[in-house]
Amino acid sequence: MTSLIIFMYLSLIVSSIARQQDVQAKLGDDVSLQCQITTDEIISVLKWSRPDLNTDGYVYFYRNKRSYENYQHPSFHGRVKLRDPEMKDGDVSLILNNVTFNDTGIYECHVAVRNPVRSKRVHTEISHFFNLTVTGETDKTMSEKQLKEKGATEGNMYDRKAETLSVQIIVVVVVIVLVTTVIGFMVFLRFKRNKEQFIAKPSDESEEMA
Repeated sequence: MTSLIIFMYLSLIVSSIARQQDVQAKLGDDVSLQCQITTDEIISVLKWSRPDLNTDGYVYFYRNKRSYENYQHPSFHGRVKLRDPEMKDGDVSLILNNVTFNDTGIYECHVAVRNPVRSKRVHTEISHFFNLTVTGETDKTMSEKQLKEKGATEGNMYDRKAETLSVQIIVVVVVIVLVTTVIGFMVFLRFKRNKEQFIAKPSDESEEMA
């Protein structure tokens, strides 16, 4: 009877092991959250989640030798994968692609395993926590502030170029007007001089005839 009670107790026992690790990444990078279990354990369930999201969606969910994308939170669709899909040597690390500021938060790697040398009813649950912080920008990704600053800078450059072109056009027009005015004035003076000489000639000839 005592042996039966001990067996039932061991069958229901769940052992929890928790660890926490801080991880930093730059905006737009691919980040690896490293989670490892011992190689002599068989994985029954693997759950990567964001407890701070307060939703039912998982970052990644695996059970009965397959993953379930329909259990995944929409913000992680197409952006996560296991570093080793076969989980060899107990590697259940997760790779999160193209991280954004919204990816900052607490991640939990929760694994339910069983030891093949023990009863199948005895499971161990292991939880590793990761505090991911996304900061800064990369060369590939530009923040909205940078885009606005770039747009403002380019706008100022275009404005300066337009102002310079306008000044150049005005200077050319002024020069043309001045040159035209000078030439016209010189033509007018020459014409006036020729006219005066033409009027003066008949008077000279009349004096000679007298």
